[in-house]
Amino acid sequence: MSALPLFQPRTSRDVADLVAAQPLAWIVSGPAGSLSATPLPVQVECDADGQPLRLLGHFGRSNPQWKAFADDPRATVLLIGPHGYVSPSWFADRSRAPTWNYTTVIFEVDVELRDTAEDADRLLRHLVDDVERGRPGPWAVEEMGPRYLSLREYVVGFHAHIRDTRATFKLGQDERDDVFDDILRGLWNTGQLPLATWMRRFDNGRGADAIASIEPRAQPLDPEIAGFIDSVIAEGRRLVGGRALGWPALREIVEQVRRPWREGGPVMARTEEIFADTRHGPVRLRIHDPAPGTPKPTLAFLHGGGWAMFSLDTHDRVMRELAARAGVAVVGIDYALSPEVRYPVALEQVVDVVHWLGANGPAYGMDGEQLALGGDSAGGNLSTGAVLKLRDAGEGHRVGAVLSYFAGFSPDASAQSRRRYGTDADMLTAVEVDTFWNYYISRPADRNDPYTHGLLADVDGLPPYFIGVGECDVLTEQNMAMAGKLLAAGNDVRIKVYPGAPHSFIEAVKVSKIARQALEDGAQFLRRVFDHKGACMESLDKSGTCVA
Repeated sequence: MSALPLFQPRTSRDVADLVAAQPLAWIVSGPAGSLSATPLPVQVECDADGQPLRLLGHFGRSNPQWKAFADDPRATVLLIGPHGYVSPSWFADRSRAPTWNYTTVIFEVDVELRDTAEDADRLLRHLVDDVERGRPGPWAVEEMGPRYLSLREYVVGFHAHIRDTRATFKLGQDERDDVFDDILRGLWNTGQLPLATWMRRFDNGRGADAIASIEPRAQPLDPEIAGFIDSVIAEGRRLVGGRALGWPALREIVEQVRRPWREGGPVMARTEEIFADTRHGPVRLRIHDPAPGTPKPTLAFLHGGGWAMFSLDTHDRVMRELAARAGVAVVGIDYALSPEVRYPVALEQVVDVVHWLGANGPAYGMDGEQLALGGDSAGGNLSTGAVLKLRDAGEGHRVGAVLSYFAGFSPDASAQSRRRYGTDADMLTAVEVDTFWNYYISRPADRNDPYTHGLLADVDGLPPYFIGVGECDVLTEQNMAMAGKLLAAGNDVRIKVYPGAPHSFIEAVKVSKIARQALEDGAQFLRRVFDHKGACMESLDKSGTCVA
């Protein structure tokens, strides 16, 4: 392995992970004086213990380098990972010399050519699946049509069987603790996060204080909500059991985890499920009416869950709470989930349901002229996208208010927010934010579509907004930014930050005073906008039952 034991990989996974993260490598072969070298993407296959066995790749048929392997299969594969200059300007002790931190792997291999159409197809598909995984609207070779078969003929695949591996992870292991901390802080401050991440991987914990000293301190969670968060996270991890599950299985687990938390609360005088016609087919609606027989304002509610999870059931108590507290009919919209269905389908379903409610609401005891849109997290994003769509179509009058809880207004969370409230211990992690966005949008350009990325939108002429957000949420910054943007445009906006509250905190209404207050604040906003007394609220008994 590495010449200096101090810089050797700690486990075989270090090498495999480096290749996976930085797959472009130089393939070098031939006798001294007439070397051939080609940069190619490679993939690594490992044994059960994670030890690299072989590299997979392909040459272009027109590249003469591959033909020589028939006579001499030996080659060297060179790969360099994250690296960077370390400036003495970062050090408290500026008498020290500059240095360079880096990660490299050198493989000595025997190249076995795999020159059949089946080999080329398998290698190309494997590579494409690997590099496209998790991207917005991932591309597949089938989209090339007949051209793919022609392209495949110009590819020569190979398996490079590994004879020896020499890896160097020079990541500050030889530095004093104070110098190591200075380097790590310098990398964070200059945005060299991949290299800093590798340093943390090899630091045996000694870099924790360096990062903690430059990042904002997370505020403690409200104890009542913390119990809810701890329970949900722990039970979810227990049921997942470390398995790699698909979306249907993950949805079943989150439904099971949330089931105890949606029990109880207000009992509606009428709950009914119907279907609304949209351009994408019928969409299920759930109506909670606290006082049937009298037309009343309506809140069309969109549940959160990263556009990919949760349901009318997970948010049933939240909807009943809002119906009882505001004295309005609440209509839950069962929009299509990603990644099976991607943007703009769910948004167009919401817009079409707004039209449907305007025309058909009175038949179900709802005032089609007094309609609010609302939701939490992804539901708040859809609410804003819908009112923007309606305004741009000259139909802004159809929605009279937006009730938004901790919405995602941008795919971009700042590095500070990600480190402060987007950790693995948080209700919504920074990694989940990225994953949800990538599975929701259809193509990278959708990240900058104003109907998804509300912070890029022209927000003139939107209805009154209530924005409720927890203090301890990775999305708090963008909610504050959106409130400022709406205010600057002259809109009626009310924003409230709830101390000690994380993402999804309104789901803790069963045990949390803060969650109950947030829902009451939203209800008061609706009553104010619609000049509605909320008669049901006057008869909400101690058990939460709404008595008309």
